Amino acid sequence: MSLEWFFSDFFAEWNFLALPLWLLLIVLMSLVALAVTGQWKGIALTLPLIIIALYALFYLLLGIGALVIISVSGRLLLAFLIITLSNGGVIQATRMQKSARQRRYKVDLHKRAFYKRLPHAVVAMALSSLIVKATLWDDPSKRWLLADLIQKEDVPGKLTLAPPLARLLDDASHLNASYVAEIRSPRTVAEVIHAVKDAQANRRSISLSGIRHSMGGQALGMNTLHLDMTYLDTVRYNPTDQIVSVGPGATWKQVQTVLAQHGRAVRVMQDSNIFTVGGALSVNAHGKDPQYGSLIESVSSLSVVTADGVERRYDPIHTPELFSAIIGGYGLLGIITEAHLKTTSNNTYAFSLIPIQTHDVIATMERYSKNPKIRLLEAHLSVDQEHFLSESLIYAYAEADTRTTPKDELAGENNIWLRKVVFQLSRASNFGKIFRWEMEKRVGPLVEPATLSRNTAMAVPVRFLQNPDPTTTDILQEYFIPVRQTNAFLENYARLLKKHRILLLNVTIRKVLKDTSALVSYAQEDMYGFVVYYKVQHNSVEKEKLNAFTRELFDYLLSIKATYYLCYGSYYSPAQLTTMYPHLSTLIALKAKYDPNSLFTSVWFEKNRDALLSKHA
Repeated sequence: MSLEWFFSDFFAEWNFLALPLWLLLIVLMSLVALAVTGQWKGIALTLPLIIIALYALFYLLLGIGALVIISVSGRLLLAFLIITLSNGGVIQATRMQKSARQRRYKVDLHKRAFYKRLPHAVVAMALSSLIVKATLWDDPSKRWLLADLIQKEDVPGKLTLAPPLARLLDDASHLNASYVAEIRSPRTVAEVIHAVKDAQANRRSISLSGIRHSMGGQALGMNTLHLDMTYLDTVRYNPTDQIVSVGPGATWKQVQTVLAQHGRAVRVMQDSNIFTVGGALSVNAHGKDPQYGSLIESVSSLSVVTADGVERRYDPIHTPELFSAIIGGYGLLGIITEAHLKTTSNNTYAFSLIPIQTHDVIATMERYSKNPKIRLLEAHLSVDQEHFLSESLIYAYAEADTRTTPKDELAGENNIWLRKVVFQLSRASNFGKIFRWEMEKRVGPLVEPATLSRNTAMAVPVRFLQNPDPTTTDILQEYFIPVRQTNAFLENYARLLKKHRILLLNVTIRKVLKDTSALVSYAQEDMYGFVVYYKVQHNSVEKEKLNAFTRELFDYLLSIKATYYLCYGSYYSPAQLTTMYPHLSTLIALKAKYDPNSLFTSVWFEKNRDALLSKHA
């Protein structure tokens, strides 16, 4: 009965019978059988029977799963009959096998010693692990089967979950592919200016990207000259004013690596350090430090190449209008070529994990965020069916009283196999979600260091999220909810998820302080950001289901004066967009003034151009 429950749950969210996965299971069973018996011929002869048994099990489990459409009384009767027959058959088969084995192999079993079977078992387990890793858990590149198990100092190139650069360009969602006319990767400001002049001469628009984790179409273009900015990535630290000057293509990891040498750290950045600074500025990213606001507050000045091919410098004092519009302006007003960022001390933090019921999580986070010693703060919510959004874990990092700072660990993307396995299990079944939650709640505090540096705490791995299933994708969204509306939001959010049957993988909550510095601000008051992951099948039905869910959710967000992070999928209507972000009309007015020919564009801008222009008019 336990096996039936496990397998029926594991396959509950699979829409088809995947032959490679069944073959994998057959190979694993064969290796285990070989380790126990050492009989090559016998195992080879029984493989057809194993295949038949697996298919029978599959259809039996489909039958059990189909019970949900039958009445309760009929369901109980059929379940009783199926379980009785199946378990009765298992008991009888076990008895027959035991009797035959005792008669046939009594002498042989006595001869077999543990030390003779141990090498077989070790080899079987090793091969099984590699097969599982190569087939299910590894990233699609399959560069090296042991890459996730061995800690390395660094990984060449910039890590991204988006497809490789190509004229058919796509982002990390794998849902927004568009053809670009040409791709260039400038390494100097002169090359950027040259590209702008070429585009003007050829009457072609320019689109920009970093590692393409903005999923709303802002990092893509249609028939554009596309600039891959990842090679413009210099990082220079000035100890006099404690300002770090950064190229737009530099990742936060590159910035952290330089700052760590001077005992400094980043003030505001996303939860992982793989993202580029230029991309973070274009969406005005926020972090999880409740003492700092969004990224714009950490920027002292910017260098930008504008539509006339000239590099200019902007800051909040001398050029406040364009400074506030460029940061969070989604690349529509120019190309950021360098940012000058304020830094903070790379202090030592003490980590604590606080289990709590979700109805108390916001009040607790509010109390923690007002404590100046709490420097990083977020909460995770349970997503399994039994505890759906009802349990929470608060991650708190408080300044520790110590004279020594632990060594920075910034290369955490290499040894993440276990994380990947656990997250993949949670993609596949409710059992996996329960297992992941229990691991996070009970094992997490045991393996997390008690003290760590700020740089380490802000270098969360992200590659374990890579989805090896080509038939599905993970959709990331974020909603900013006013503090007073958060508990009501959670109730309505859970209701909408169940109504539209959306598969939720993860929910993270972070405090977001009021931001009036950015023109297109997503936090006009203190809010909580709900970062969520959904699993979506690559088919029109599932995509439309997500569209319908997000449109209805958007109406609710508007009713409570909440906002949706525009750097994620644009599932909203043009009217919803302009109502939620009225300052977009000012951004479009500035674009008409400083970029009248729309040299800088994106798929997102082209999709919403008419609505934005009509609102401006």
